[in-house]
Amino acid sequence: MLSFDCDTDEDAEVAWEVQQRLNDMGVYPVYAVCGELLRRSAPVYRRIADSGSEFINHGGRQHTEIDPDTGLYRSCFFYDRLPRETIREDILAGDQAVREVIGRPPSGFRAPHFGTFQAREDLRFQHELGQALGYRYCTTTLPEWGLRRGPLFKDFGLYEFPVSGRGSAMDVILDSWCCFQAPDRILGPDDYLREATHALSLYAHGGAGVLNYYADPCHVAAQPRFFEAVAEWVKLAKPCSYSELLDEIEGHR
Repeated sequence: MLSFDCDTDEDAEVAWEVQQRLNDMGVYPVYAVCGELLRRSAPVYRRIADSGSEFINHGGRQHTEIDPDTGLYRSCFFYDRLPRETIREDILAGDQAVREVIGRPPSGFRAPHFGTFQAREDLRFQHELGQALGYRYCTTTLPEWGLRRGPLFKDFGLYEFPVSGRGSAMDVILDSWCCFQAPDRILGPDDYLREATHALSLYAHGGAGVLNYYADPCHVAAQPRFFEAVAEWVKLAKPCSYSELLDEIEGHR
C-alpha cells in the first residue's frame, strides 16, 4: 500500500499531478488529510477521490504551522501532549470532514505525527474510538510493531497496518521527509531508491509480505527517484488500498 499524508497547502497544489502519474502506473494511493486542509482544498481532493483513491481520517486540525522566524512549516498539535477529550474532538472533526468533503465515511484512521503516539494506551484509545465510528482499521504504528506483530495485527480492536521500514534497517521508517525535504538530512533521493528496492528484495526472498509506505506529495512531486521506487514496487507487489486488502483477506475466510 502507498499512502499520502497531506499536512500543508503545498500538498494540495501538487496532489493531482502526483495522482495522475501514479494512476498511470496502476497505483491509487490512500490519502490522510487533516480536516481543515481537506475543506480548504476540497475540489482537488474530491477529484482525487473520484479517480479511485480512498481517504482516511487524519484528524481535524491542521498540525503544521508557519514558523515566523524561518518562514518554513513546522509541526504542531501533537496528540501525545493533549488531553484525551481534545484528541477525541479532533478525531470526530476529521471524520466529519471526510464525510462532508469526500461524500462517504472513512474506513480507517491515522494519527497526526503518529510516531509520537505509540504507547499501548494511545493505540487502544484510537482503536476504541475507531470502532465506535465504524472503522475497519488504523495505520498508526511504526515499523517495529510490524517486526514484532506482523504486517497486519489486531491487538487493540481494529486491524492495524504498521508502516514499513528501510531495507537496511527494517525498524526505521522510510519517509519522504528524511530523503527529500529535511534541511539537515543526511540521506538523499538515491538513498530513498536504494532503501526502497532493498526492502522489496527482502520481501521477494521471503516469498510474501505487505509493503506499507507513506510520503507527502509536496516532497515527491519533483523527485524522479520516488517514482522509480514505486515502479520497482509494482513489479512485484500488487497495488491496493487498505480496504481492498481487507476485502481480499476476509473474502478468503
